[in-house]
Amino acid sequence: MADIKEKQPSLRLNSTTKKRKGKLRENIESIAFAIAIAFAIRYFVVEAFKIPTGSMAPTLLGEHKDVKCPNCGWFFYADRQSESATCPNCQFEMSASLYCNNCNNRIRYNWPAWLWRKGTCPKCQITIPWTDLSNRVIHGGNRILVNKFWSKFKKPNRWDVTVFVYPLYDLRCKNCSAQLPDTEWRDGLRCPRCGSTRFSKKKKNYIKRLVGLPGEKLQIVNGDIYINDKIQRKPDSIQETLWLPAYNSHYPVKEDTTPLWVTDDSNSWTLRKESLALNNMSQGASDTSLVTFGRKISDQNGYNNRSGSSEIGDIKISFDATPLKGSQSLEVVLEKNNDVFVVTIPTTDTNGKCYLKKNENVVMEEDVRIQTEQKHKIAFSNVDGIVSLSVDNKKVFVLDNDDGKVAEVRPFDTSSIRFGGTHVNATFENIEISHDIYYTNLSAGTWGTTQPIQLGEKDYFMLGDNSRNSNDSGVWKFVPEKNIVGKAFFVFWPLNNIKFIK
Repeated sequence: MADIKEKQPSLRLNSTTKKRKGKLRENIESIAFAIAIAFAIRYFVVEAFKIPTGSMAPTLLGEHKDVKCPNCGWFFYADRQSESATCPNCQFEMSASLYCNNCNNRIRYNWPAWLWRKGTCPKCQITIPWTDLSNRVIHGGNRILVNKFWSKFKKPNRWDVTVFVYPLYDLRCKNCSAQLPDTEWRDGLRCPRCGSTRFSKKKKNYIKRLVGLPGEKLQIVNGDIYINDKIQRKPDSIQETLWLPAYNSHYPVKEDTTPLWVTDDSNSWTLRKESLALNNMSQGASDTSLVTFGRKISDQNGYNNRSGSSEIGDIKISFDATPLKGSQSLEVVLEKNNDVFVVTIPTTDTNGKCYLKKNENVVMEEDVRIQTEQKHKIAFSNVDGIVSLSVDNKKVFVLDNDDGKVAEVRPFDTSSIRFGGTHVNATFENIEISHDIYYTNLSAGTWGTTQPIQLGEKDYFMLGDNSRNSNDSGVWKFVPEKNIVGKAFFVFWPLNNIKFIK
């Protein structure tokens, strides 16, 4: 009996130890399982990436500068390397340099800059006010989520913003340490310095917009994408993302060397900073008065430190119009090269029809009128061979103006925007002018720009939204199907830029 009693405490100790070990093991297994699930989700389903460069700007931002124009108050983004920035709204050029204007020494500021809101030049001791410094501070790139599960079961679609493994490698010779950046890997590749075939390979992830699919013939002509000799139209949701601002009346210009609006009928027009007013009711019932946008519209997007030089023909104007009682009709005109499109919108005070003309010929008409004494949203655009009119966000006309052929290559486009009306008393507010993305070549002879290019059965063609500053398929050709990582679908950082990606 004595032996049994002496063993009982030992039995209770072992039982407690086992319980403690069981809880510890359970916690460790739970943590390990959670980590495994997280890695599985990251590998197979969703992964976070940080945008490093500005090749997709302004859709997605790499390291950049937040710029506010001192001339009109327009806010836009500029590349981190920009020494200066040009406002898309008023064409005002301002300094975005990290260096002092007086002595060219680097400006010093306490981090974070948005909290301390001032900087100094350590050499000449000049204090940089926040209104100037804020245009110079570098901000981090967007952080995005990528759907990797999508690419495992579904073929990618044209215009998807896509993450992929860059098809060129940064190589380092294992024998002599020679660096071979952006090199196409192939069997038997030898080091140009020592002849070795032993390399270490570094992969990089890139993000671009997918424009060419396997088996297609692709060509970039006059800024547009042609697939199998037919122009490619962007879905409405994508097109809304790719409209780039050229003017917004909400941001009136303090100083402008070029008149914004030009008219031959100054007696009928009142040109204010944020709105325009027309009253030609005293003229004949058939007299039309128009005002013309006085600035050339080019493929400048504000992000690059150099302005675009190609004049744009694919443009859009929208405004709010309020015709007063007795007004007859409004008129909007878009010109592109040799084509002139005129839309006439009657009011309910007349019996006329809404019609669209091309080069003086009526091509479409609808029994649509706008109510006098009420504000109406008018939007008129010409993009990718489609001429479209919307009234109060409802499509009235959609004209396919494409002839089904590849356009002749032009050195540049010409364009013009005019609007006004016939026998009308109306106010025009919230005027916005935009231009379409213009795909261009970075250097002569890049892929798909001078001649069509044929994609293989497992090849994709990728282009950056910031076409003038994008290292993409136009430079290094195709992305193999095996390199596709997934579709970018959400920006989660910074908080003020959270959005779904289109």
